[in-house]
Amino acid sequence: MTAFGPDKRSERSQQGDDSPDRPGPGGSGPSGSSRPGRSDSGNSTASSLRTGLRLVDAVVDRERSGRTGFNVSRLADEMGLERSKASRMTQELCDKGFLERREDSTLRVAHEFFALAASLNPGLLHSSRAILRRLAIRHGASARLSVRDGVLVRLLRAEPSPATADQWLTRATLVTPCWCTGAGRALLWDHTEEEIAMLLAGYELIGVGGPNAAHSAAEVARANARDAPGGLVTAHGEFEHGITEYAAPVRDARGRVFAAIAVLGRQNDLAPHEELVRTDLTAAAAELGNLS
Repeated sequence: MTAFGPDKRSERSQQGDDSPDRPGPGGSGPSGSSRPGRSDSGNSTASSLRTGLRLVDAVVDRERSGRTGFNVSRLADEMGLERSKASRMTQELCDKGFLERREDSTLRVAHEFFALAASLNPGLLHSSRAILRRLAIRHGASARLSVRDGVLVRLLRAEPSPATADQWLTRATLVTPCWCTGAGRALLWDHTEEEIAMLLAGYELIGVGGPNAAHSAAEVARANARDAPGGLVTAHGEFEHGITEYAAPVRDARGRVFAAIAVLGRQNDLAPHEELVRTDLTAAAAELGNLS
C-alpha cells in the first residue's frame, strides 16, 4: 500500500495476490494455510490485515482520483467483499483512526494513516518543524510542508503564527487542488504544459479556487513560466481571496521535486516583505532537500 505511488490495485485484482481464497503454495486451502508453523488464528489475522490494507488502499485511490468517495456499500462492491464484512472492517479502521466517515457517509483516510506515512521519513518530518516554525514566526504567517498525491496536494506539517492559529491554513491533513495553490504549482515546477495537461485531463478546473485560480492546464503552465525567473511560486488569491502563498519546490539528492514548502498569509501583510520571504523560502527548501 502506498499513498503516493502508482496504482497497483488493478494489477493485484488480476493476479489475485491479496485474495484470501487463493490457494497457498503448499496446498489447495486458503492462502498460507498449509505452511508449517502457521496456526489458523495466525492465518486469520494475516488475512484480515491484508484485507484491511486493501480497503485503505482503495479509499486512498478513490481520493486520488478526485471522484466522490466510497461509502461502505460501494467499497464492498469494489473490493468484492460481503457488505457485512466490509462494514465491520471499515468500522474497525475508523475506530483505529485510519479511516473516517464524512457527513455524507463516504470514507476518507484519517490522522493515523498520515501519522504512519510520516513515520516512514521521521528525519524530514521532525526536522521540518523547526524550519517551518522559524518561517512562521519571522513572517507572521502560516508555514507548511506538502506533497503531491495525483492532482491533490496533501499537507504533511504546518506551523502557525499567532495570527493564523485558528484558520484553515494550518489544519492537519488538509487536501487542496494542485492547479490553484502555490504549493501545488511548486510541485509541478518541472512539469511541461503537456505533462500538466495529461495530469489534469478529465478534471473540471472552473469554479475551483479563488479569483486568480487557473482554469486550464495552459494557465497553470503560464503561471509557472511567469514565476520561473524568481525561482519560486507567487500565488495571489489563487485558492482563497486575499490570501497570498509563496512556495518553493524541495528537491532530493537527484534533483527531483518531492515536496513543497510554503508561506501563506494575508496579501497585505506579506507583499511588502516579498524579497525577504523569497530569500528565506529558498534557503528553507535547500535545507529540507539536504535532509532527504
